[in-house]
Amino acid sequence: MIIDAHAHLDFYSEERLEEVIQNAKKNKVKFIVTNSVNKKSIEKSLKIYKKYPKIVRLAVGLYPEEELLIKDFEFLEEFIRKNKESITAIGEIGLDLHHTKENFEIQKTVFIKELELANQLEIPVIIHSRKAEKEVLEILETFPKLKILLHCFSGNFKLITKGIERGYYFSIPTNVNRSEHFQKMLELIPKEKILTETDSPYLSPYLDKENEPSFITESIKIISKIWKTSEDKVEKQIEDNFNKLFNK
Repeated sequence: MIIDAHAHLDFYSEERLEEVIQNAKKNKVKFIVTNSVNKKSIEKSLKIYKKYPKIVRLAVGLYPEEELLIKDFEFLEEFIRKNKESITAIGEIGLDLHHTKENFEIQKTVFIKELELANQLEIPVIIHSRKAEKEVLEILETFPKLKILLHCFSGNFKLITKGIERGYYFSIPTNVNRSEHFQKMLELIPKEKILTETDSPYLSPYLDKENEPSFITESIKIISKIWKTSEDKVEKQIEDNFNKLFNK
């Protein structure tokens, strides 16, 4: 079975979402972890999870966007405590120095609060770290007991090695078919720490198509070649990794 450890199902229209879910089922996708980014996204993601509970898993968090406010964490904490049994992970959370730098101190404050909550409730976290990989790893080092998935990690290989040494998981996006960086990560990172993701509707393996979870099949082909093993064994390894990380 195929796993999409990081998608944004709430970014699709209702009509398109139904098509995406059906395509996923046809292509033996077992689970899709939909990640939220803000208060509105969290509420919509919960509705999607309730509509498709057999295939969708719910991750909720506050993305480090320009509009992020420290008081938003109060909403998130209340939501997580109220819906804890429905939540697979706290995500997508982290730091971003690519899209915005002006609110970096707010980003760090909220990020640390989210990590403290995850630590307290023993919930895995899904991490965004664009152009802030070093800063993210410095903060994560203070939470040694947390189960951590580094989503679409674009940091240098010295930082990747640090993540490996700490036992972090890494999710490889579907544009691995045209990314030398992600292909090299597959050679370096232990197989037991790799997951697949789409970041749907972004990072498509096809330049002329919007991304969706069913396209994980293209990642499996690439991983199979790099690992020099069958596609079935790749799928089984990634499913085992998913179950260990998220205790499913």
